[in-house]
Amino acid sequence: MKLPSRGTCLALVLGLVSLESMAHGLATRELNPILQPVFLPVYLDLNRAEGWQFEHRLFVTNTYQEQSRGGESLVIDIENYRYEFSPRYRRGDWLLRLNLPLVASREGQLDTLIEDWHDFFGLPQGGRPAAERDQIDIEYRRDGVVEFVQGDASDGLADVSLTLGYHPPGETGYFLGIELPSGAEEDFSGNESIDWGIWLQREVILDENTQLYGLLGIGFPGDDGALADLLAERVWVVQLGVDYRFHERLVATLQFDLHSAWFDDSDLKAFRDSLQMQLGLGIDRAFGKQRLDLFFSEDIQVGSAPDISFGARLSRPF
Repeated sequence: MKLPSRGTCLALVLGLVSLESMAHGLATRELNPILQPVFLPVYLDLNRAEGWQFEHRLFVTNTYQEQSRGGESLVIDIENYRYEFSPRYRRGDWLLRLNLPLVASREGQLDTLIEDWHDFFGLPQGGRPAAERDQIDIEYRRDGVVEFVQGDASDGLADVSLTLGYHPPGETGYFLGIELPSGAEEDFSGNESIDWGIWLQREVILDENTQLYGLLGIGFPGDDGALADLLAERVWVVQLGVDYRFHERLVATLQFDLHSAWFDDSDLKAFRDSLQMQLGLGIDRAFGKQRLDLFFSEDIQVGSAPDISFGARLSRPF
Protein backbone atom coordinates (compact mmCIF):
# COMPACT_ATOMS: atom_id res chain seq x y z
CA MET A 1 0.00 0.00 0.00
CA LYS A 2 1.45 3.40 -1.02
CA LEU A 3 1.06 6.09 1.62
CA PRO A 4 -0.01 9.53 0.32
CA SER A 5 2.60 12.28 0.31
CA ARG A 6 2.97 14.55 3.33
CA GLY A 7 1.24 17.38 1.49
CA THR A 8 -1.65 15.12 0.54
CA CYS A 9 -2.06 13.94 4.15
CA LEU A 10 -2.12 17.51 5.43
CA ALA A 11 -4.63 18.57 2.78
CA LEU A 12 -6.80 15.60 3.76
CA VAL A 13 -6.64 16.62 7.41
CA LEU A 14 -7.61 20.22 6.61
CA GLY A 15 -10.26 19.34 4.09
CA LEU A 16 -12.37 16.69 5.78
CA VAL A 17 -13.75 18.83 8.58
CA SER A 18 -16.43 21.47 8.57
CA LEU A 19 -18.13 21.73 11.96
CA GLU A 20 -17.09 22.83 15.44
CA SER A 21 -15.70 20.34 17.97
CA MET A 22 -15.65 20.59 21.74
CA ALA A 23 -12.50 18.44 21.84
CA HIS A 24 -10.14 18.83 24.76
CA GLY A 25 -7.11 16.96 26.01
CA LEU A 26 -4.57 15.44 23.63
CA ALA A 27 -4.75 11.83 22.40
CA THR A 28 -0.96 11.56 22.43
CA ARG A 29 1.40 8.71 23.26
CA GLU A 30 5.08 7.90 22.97
CA LEU A 31 5.98 7.32 19.31
CA ASN A 32 9.22 5.34 19.62
CA PRO A 33 9.53 3.92 16.06
CA ILE A 34 10.43 0.45 17.35
CA LEU A 35 7.56 0.28 19.86
CA GLN A 36 4.95 2.40 18.07
CA PRO A 37 3.01 -0.71 16.92
CA VAL A 38 2.32 -1.68 20.56
CA PHE A 39 -1.08 -0.47 21.81
CA LEU A 40 -1.20 2.09 24.64
CA PRO A 41 -4.27 3.74 26.18
CA VAL A 42 -4.69 7.42 25.24
CA TYR A 43 -6.97 10.14 26.57
CA LEU A 44 -10.16 10.52 24.51
CA ASP A 45 -12.08 13.78 24.51
CA LEU A 46 -15.48 13.32 26.12
CA ASN A 47 -17.63 15.38 23.80
CA ARG A 48 -21.24 14.73 24.74
CA ALA A 49 -22.61 15.23 21.24
CA GLU A 50 -24.77 12.29 20.14
CA GLY A 51 -24.12 10.57 16.86
CA TRP A 52 -21.04 10.56 14.68
CA GLN A 53 -17.83 12.51 15.13
CA PHE A 54 -14.71 12.36 12.95
CA GLU A 55 -11.24 13.12 14.27
CA HIS A 56 -8.10 13.56 12.19
CA ARG A 57 -4.61 13.68 13.68
CA LEU A 58 -1.22 14.17 12.11
CA PHE A 59 2.06 13.52 13.99
CA VAL A 60 5.60 14.27 12.85
CA THR A 61 8.27 12.74 15.11
CA ASN A 62 12.02 13.24 14.84
CA THR A 63 14.30 10.92 16.82
CA TYR A 64 18.03 10.59 17.33
CA GLN A 65 19.13 8.29 20.14
CA GLU A 66 22.39 6.43 20.71
CA GLN A 67 22.47 4.35 23.88
CA SER A 68 24.65 1.51 25.12
CA ARG A 69 24.78 -0.27 28.45
CA GLY A 70 25.76 -3.76 29.49
CA GLY A 71 25.00 -6.17 26.66
CA GLU A 72 22.58 -3.76 24.92
CA SER A 73 23.15 -1.10 22.27
CA LEU A 74 20.64 1.06 20.42
CA VAL A 75 20.77 3.58 17.58
CA ILE A 76 17.64 5.40 16.36
CA ASP A 77 17.99 8.03 13.62
CA ILE A 78 14.70 8.51 11.79
CA GLU A 79 11.72 10.76 11.12
CA ASN A 80 8.21 9.32 11.38
CA TYR A 81 4.91 10.56 9.94
CA ARG A 82 1.65 9.21 11.33
CA TYR A 83 -1.86 10.11 10.19
CA GLU A 84 -4.89 8.81 12.09
CA PHE A 85 -8.52 8.88 10.99
CA SER A 86 -10.88 8.15 13.90
CA PRO A 87 -14.64 7.93 13.33
CA ARG A 88 -16.60 7.68 16.57
CA TYR A 89 -20.25 7.06 17.38
CA ARG A 90 -21.88 8.06 20.67
CA ARG A 91 -25.30 7.10 21.99
CA GLY A 92 -26.17 8.08 25.54
CA ASP A 93 -23.35 7.08 27.88
CA TRP A 94 -21.76 4.66 25.39
CA LEU A 95 -19.30 5.34 22.60
CA LEU A 96 -17.50 3.29 19.97
CA ARG A 97 -14.33 4.54 18.26
CA LEU A 98 -12.32 3.17 15.35
CA ASN A 99 -8.74 4.32 14.72
CA LEU A 100 -7.20 3.88 11.25
CA PRO A 101 -3.51 4.90 11.13
CA LEU A 102 -1.14 5.36 8.20
CA VAL A 103 2.58 5.55 8.98
CA ALA A 104 5.68 6.51 7.01
CA SER A 105 9.38 6.45 7.94
CA ARG A 106 11.72 8.92 6.26
CA GLU A 107 15.13 10.57 6.59
CA GLY A 108 15.51 13.40 9.11
CA GLN A 109 14.31 16.49 7.25
CA LEU A 110 13.91 18.33 10.57
CA ASP A 111 17.37 17.54 11.97
CA THR A 112 18.72 21.09 11.64
CA LEU A 113 15.54 22.58 13.14
CA ILE A 114 15.76 20.23 16.13
CA GLU A 115 19.42 21.08 16.74
CA ASP A 116 18.63 24.81 16.66
CA TRP A 117 15.68 24.20 19.02
CA HIS A 118 17.90 22.36 21.50
CA ASP A 119 20.57 25.08 21.29
CA PHE A 120 18.02 27.84 21.91
CA PHE A 121 16.62 26.18 25.05
CA GLY A 122 19.95 24.77 26.25
CA LEU A 123 18.80 21.15 25.82
CA PRO A 124 21.30 18.30 25.26
CA GLN A 125 21.92 17.32 21.63
CA GLY A 126 22.58 13.64 22.41
CA GLY A 127 25.16 13.23 19.64
CA ARG A 128 23.07 14.77 16.86
CA PRO A 129 25.74 17.14 15.43
CA ALA A 130 28.19 14.27 14.87
CA ALA A 131 25.65 11.97 13.18
CA GLU A 132 25.35 11.60 9.42
CA ARG A 133 22.50 13.67 7.97
CA ASP A 134 19.51 12.46 5.96
CA GLN A 135 19.65 8.78 6.79
CA ILE A 136 17.48 6.08 8.35
CA ASP A 137 19.39 4.00 10.85
CA ILE A 138 17.71 1.89 13.53
CA GLU A 139 19.47 -1.03 15.17
CA TYR A 140 18.93 -2.69 18.53
CA ARG A 141 21.42 -5.34 19.69
CA ARG A 142 21.08 -7.48 22.79
CA ASP A 143 23.78 -9.89 23.91
CA GLY A 144 25.30 -9.80 20.44
CA VAL A 145 22.01 -10.56 18.66
CA VAL A 146 20.33 -8.03 16.35
CA GLU A 147 16.74 -7.85 17.63
CA PHE A 148 15.55 -5.02 15.35
CA VAL A 149 17.04 -3.27 12.32
CA GLN A 150 15.74 -0.77 9.73
CA GLY A 151 17.74 1.12 7.14
CA ASP A 152 15.20 2.01 4.44
CA ALA A 153 12.14 4.20 4.10
CA SER A 154 8.78 2.49 4.57
CA ASP A 155 5.07 3.26 4.65
CA GLY A 156 1.76 1.51 5.00
CA LEU A 157 -1.42 0.91 6.98
CA ALA A 158 -0.53 0.42 10.65
CA ASP A 159 -2.42 -1.59 13.27
CA VAL A 160 -6.12 -0.66 13.45
CA SER A 161 -7.68 -0.31 16.90
CA LEU A 162 -11.24 -0.34 18.23
CA THR A 163 -12.32 1.25 21.54
CA LEU A 164 -15.53 0.79 23.51
CA GLY A 165 -16.28 3.29 26.28
CA TYR A 166 -18.91 3.90 28.95
CA HIS A 167 -19.00 7.37 30.52
CA PRO A 168 -21.98 8.78 32.43
CA PRO A 169 -22.13 12.59 32.81
CA GLY A 170 -19.86 13.89 35.56
CA GLU A 171 -18.51 10.44 36.37
CA THR A 172 -15.42 8.37 35.64
CA GLY A 173 -15.26 6.86 32.15
CA TYR A 174 -14.38 3.19 31.56
CA PHE A 175 -12.69 2.13 28.34
CA LEU A 176 -11.55 -1.06 26.62
CA GLY A 177 -9.37 -0.96 23.50
CA ILE A 178 -8.08 -3.69 21.21
CA GLU A 179 -5.51 -3.35 18.43
CA LEU A 180 -5.62 -5.71 15.47
CA PRO A 181 -2.60 -6.97 13.45
CA SER A 182 -3.42 -5.08 10.24
CA GLY A 183 0.11 -3.70 9.93
CA ALA A 184 3.13 -5.79 9.00
CA GLU A 185 6.58 -6.28 10.50
CA GLU A 186 8.12 -6.30 7.01
CA ASP A 187 7.29 -2.61 6.49
CA PHE A 188 7.61 -1.74 10.23
CA SER A 189 3.95 -0.70 10.46
CA GLY A 190 2.79 -3.39 12.90
CA ASN A 191 3.87 -6.10 15.31
CA GLU A 192 1.55 -8.79 13.87
CA SER A 193 0.00 -9.32 17.27
CA ILE A 194 -3.26 -8.54 19.06
CA ASP A 195 -2.67 -5.94 21.80
CA TRP A 196 -5.27 -4.54 24.15
CA GLY A 197 -5.69 -2.15 27.04
CA ILE A 198 -8.09 -0.89 29.70
CA TRP A 199 -8.27 2.56 31.27
CA LEU A 200 -10.19 5.05 33.37
CA GLN A 201 -10.41 8.75 32.64
CA ARG A 202 -11.98 11.69 34.41
CA GLU A 203 -12.39 15.42 33.91
CA VAL A 204 -12.89 18.07 36.61
CA ILE A 205 -14.22 21.52 35.70
CA LEU A 206 -12.69 24.08 38.07
CA ASP A 207 -14.39 27.14 36.61
CA GLU A 208 -15.77 28.39 33.31
CA ASN A 209 -12.26 28.67 31.84
CA THR A 210 -10.26 25.88 33.51
CA GLN A 211 -10.56 22.12 33.28
CA LEU A 212 -8.40 19.32 34.67
CA TYR A 213 -8.38 15.84 33.17
CA GLY A 214 -6.54 12.57 33.62
CA LEU A 215 -6.17 8.94 32.60
CA LEU A 216 -4.96 5.80 34.36
CA GLY A 217 -4.59 2.69 32.23
CA ILE A 218 -2.74 -0.52 31.41
CA GLY A 219 -1.63 -1.75 28.00
CA PHE A 220 -1.16 -5.48 27.41
CA PRO A 221 1.24 -6.24 24.51
CA GLY A 222 0.50 -9.36 22.50
CA ASP A 223 2.59 -12.53 22.69
CA ASP A 224 3.46 -12.66 18.98
CA GLY A 225 5.88 -10.67 16.84
CA ALA A 226 9.64 -10.13 16.75
CA LEU A 227 9.88 -8.38 20.13
CA ALA A 228 7.29 -10.49 21.97
CA ASP A 229 9.87 -12.27 24.14
CA LEU A 230 11.32 -8.92 25.29
CA LEU A 231 8.16 -6.89 25.99
CA ALA A 232 6.81 -6.44 29.48
CA GLU A 233 3.57 -8.22 30.26
CA ARG A 234 1.89 -4.88 30.95
CA VAL A 235 2.65 -1.19 30.53
CA TRP A 236 1.11 1.32 32.96
CA VAL A 237 0.04 4.66 31.49
CA VAL A 238 -0.80 7.95 33.24
CA GLN A 239 -1.87 11.17 31.51
CA LEU A 240 -2.58 14.40 33.42
CA GLY A 241 -3.49 17.72 31.87
CA VAL A 242 -5.14 21.10 32.20
CA ASP A 243 -7.04 23.17 29.63
CA TYR A 244 -7.28 26.93 30.15
CA ARG A 245 -9.44 29.15 27.95
CA PHE A 246 -7.72 32.55 27.85
CA HIS A 247 -9.81 33.87 24.96
CA GLU A 248 -13.29 33.02 23.73
CA ARG A 249 -11.68 31.13 20.80
CA LEU A 250 -8.31 30.07 22.25
CA VAL A 251 -7.49 27.25 24.69
CA ALA A 252 -4.01 26.47 26.08
CA THR A 253 -3.22 22.87 27.09
CA LEU A 254 -0.45 21.50 29.29
CA GLN A 255 -0.29 17.72 29.52
CA PHE A 256 2.11 15.16 30.99
CA ASP A 257 2.35 11.61 29.63
CA LEU A 258 3.98 8.88 31.71
CA HIS A 259 4.34 5.16 31.19
CA SER A 260 6.21 2.27 32.81
CA ALA A 261 8.96 0.19 31.18
CA TRP A 262 8.37 -1.47 27.80
CA PHE A 263 10.94 -4.21 28.56
CA ASP A 264 11.22 -5.94 31.94
CA ASP A 265 15.00 -6.32 32.00
CA SER A 266 16.46 -3.57 29.82
CA ASP A 267 18.89 -0.94 31.15
CA LEU A 268 18.41 1.40 28.19
CA LYS A 269 16.43 4.58 28.81
CA ALA A 270 14.49 4.16 25.55
CA PHE A 271 12.80 1.02 26.93
CA ARG A 272 12.35 2.11 30.55
CA ASP A 273 9.93 4.50 32.28
CA SER A 274 9.13 7.60 30.23
CA LEU A 275 7.96 11.14 30.91
CA GLN A 276 6.88 13.57 28.18
CA MET A 277 5.39 17.06 28.28
CA GLN A 278 2.78 18.20 25.76
CA LEU A 279 2.05 21.87 25.02
CA GLY A 280 -0.97 22.68 22.88
CA LEU A 281 -3.08 25.51 21.51
CA GLY A 282 -6.72 24.93 20.59
CA ILE A 283 -8.42 27.31 18.15
CA ASP A 284 -12.21 27.26 18.00
CA ARG A 285 -13.74 28.12 14.62
CA ALA A 286 -10.27 28.19 13.04
CA PHE A 287 -11.74 27.27 9.63
CA GLY A 288 -15.43 28.02 9.54
CA LYS A 289 -16.79 26.18 12.59
CA GLN A 290 -14.15 23.49 13.10
CA ARG A 291 -11.74 23.19 16.00
CA LEU A 292 -7.98 23.01 15.35
CA ASP A 293 -5.45 21.86 17.95
CA LEU A 294 -1.71 22.35 17.42
CA PHE A 295 0.74 20.78 19.87
CA PHE A 296 4.23 19.44 20.39
CA SER A 297 5.87 17.07 22.87
CA GLU A 298 9.30 17.04 24.53
CA ASP A 299 10.99 14.19 26.39
CA ILE A 300 11.30 15.61 29.91
CA GLN A 301 13.10 12.44 30.94
CA VAL A 302 15.78 12.75 28.26
CA GLY A 303 16.34 9.63 26.16
CA SER A 304 13.15 7.92 27.32
CA ALA A 305 11.12 8.99 24.26
CA PRO A 306 11.61 10.60 20.82
CA ASP A 307 13.28 14.02 20.97
CA ILE A 308 10.24 15.91 19.74
CA SER A 309 6.87 15.33 18.10
CA PHE A 310 4.68 17.90 16.36
CA GLY A 311 0.96 17.28 16.05
CA ALA A 312 -2.27 18.68 14.63
CA ARG A 313 -5.87 17.62 15.25
CA LEU A 314 -9.18 18.52 13.68
CA SER A 315 -12.55 16.99 14.50
CA ARG A 316 -16.01 17.02 13.05
CA PRO A 317 -19.13 16.31 15.14
CA PHE A 318 -22.52 15.74 13.56
